[in-house]
Amino acid sequence: MLTELSIRGIALMDEVHLRLGPGLTVFTGETGAGKSILLDAIGLLLGQRASADLVRKGVDAGRVEALFRLSPAVRSRVEARLQDWGIPYDEDLLIVREVHSSGRSTCRINGHMATVQMLRELGASLVQQHGQHDHHGLLQAEEQVRALDLYGHHGELLAEVARWHAEWTDLRRKLSQMRLDEQERARRLDMLRFQMEEIERVHPQPGEEEALREQRQLLQHVERIAESLQSAAVALLGGARGGAGALALMAEAAEQVASASAYDARIQEASGMLETAQVHAEEAAHAIRRYLDRLEADPAELERVESRLAQIRALERKYGATIDDVLAYLQQIREEYNRLQHHEQEAEALETRLEACERRLALACERLHDQRTETARRMAAEIEGTLRTLSMPSARFEIRVERMAAGDGAGYRENGFDQVQFLFCANRGEELRPLAKVASGGELSRTLLAMKSALAEVDEVDTLIFDEIDTGVSGEAMLAIAEQMAQLAKRHQVLCVTHAAPIAAAAANHFEIRKEEVGDRTTTRVHPLDEPGRIREVARLVGAGRADETAIAHARALLANGPSRDSGQLA
Repeated sequence: MLTELSIRGIALMDEVHLRLGPGLTVFTGETGAGKSILLDAIGLLLGQRASADLVRKGVDAGRVEALFRLSPAVRSRVEARLQDWGIPYDEDLLIVREVHSSGRSTCRINGHMATVQMLRELGASLVQQHGQHDHHGLLQAEEQVRALDLYGHHGELLAEVARWHAEWTDLRRKLSQMRLDEQERARRLDMLRFQMEEIERVHPQPGEEEALREQRQLLQHVERIAESLQSAAVALLGGARGGAGALALMAEAAEQVASASAYDARIQEASGMLETAQVHAEEAAHAIRRYLDRLEADPAELERVESRLAQIRALERKYGATIDDVLAYLQQIREEYNRLQHHEQEAEALETRLEACERRLALACERLHDQRTETARRMAAEIEGTLRTLSMPSARFEIRVERMAAGDGAGYRENGFDQVQFLFCANRGEELRPLAKVASGGELSRTLLAMKSALAEVDEVDTLIFDEIDTGVSGEAMLAIAEQMAQLAKRHQVLCVTHAAPIAAAAANHFEIRKEEVGDRTTTRVHPLDEPGRIREVARLVGAGRADETAIAHARALLANGPSRDSGQLA
């Protein structure tokens, strides 16, 4: 519920701070005193449009703050929403809206920056406002079906319908996309076929490019290799200008060292090393000769290698940086090609799934329709009974539940296929018509109250606000409204702006809104009323002067029959 409300610099309000309690709280005052300012301020916290006109003259910005303490049911929904937004929640919820003289506004939830849309979403779970010109509450079709489902405890079945509807919608979208993309599918198949054939014609192999580069390196430098190796062979074997080769010189050196070692054993190690070197040199010479015998220039082979490398580079420019990347892409497009080739089978499977899902959705919607029809009968009967206690003995109330046209699935929605309409007539013999079109101000006020009373035990908000719901009502009907609001306040915090003495007397907390002149400025103040103050104000609402003893006696009698609670406090 709303526990504290602070208003600064809004319209004629310099600074107002209210502490509010449970039960029924009323706000009364002379016409033009500023009761609408209070409701406008609360509306700002619920995400209603802000205007620079709301800012008090002479201040840079107006500010409204509200502290809410939530019931467990409301807290679970609010906490989940705040968690989605990354906003912490402890025990209380603090909402702040600041409107600048430029018209710009800022919002905060528990100290964190927020948007107006976030306030709207959060406000729908915290407060409901109702008045004789209510265009946003129970007069709207979507709110009527929500109220019916709330009354009937249809949550579990609604969740099932929503689940099947989500799957059904997704399958319809996929199937529609599949049908719309038939030409695109054909184009894609042609392109994939071309790409696969292009890669498969070249048929690259892992590691092939590196081997080809090495082969090209050899073929491009075969003459230089032959020249170098020929020189090495001559150096080893001799023959250059009749000189001896390295092998002959090593043999002579080995022979001389061996001869010397016969006189000194310490030289034998060197002799062995020379013999080993001679063996290795001979093997190297033979290897060079064999290589030279096979080495020859082959321009045709070089051209083949260059051509093959060009083919591989062309694939890599289009399909991947390396052969491995190209082969991975080939595998990917093969899989896509096969998938597109089996398009018809997939479409048929999708249609089969869609048909099965639609049957389940239809069954769930049918069960929901049956439950709503039964709930509508019970809820309408309860509302009619309440209307009779509100001095409307001939009033008729009906909740019509009709299936919407379901051609091509158009009638299915996430909350079923029903159209729910609240119908009303105030007088015997009249035709039932939509509630918003036939009820007068007073009739609508009482009907809204009857509906909220029916929803009292299941309503998902803690705080209800009624704006002059007593307009057009008097006498016994007004007493009945006061009693009904007192009953409703046993389950909700009810805030009510009223001109009716019986409603004011029924309240647990009573505030008077007064316009006062302070110096050269006019300001609106909100005062909590003690018992003498309540007697005087209720006497005024009766319609007499504050000093009229008869009116005061009447006020005392009304208050004596009202609930006995401490009034709110004003800081």
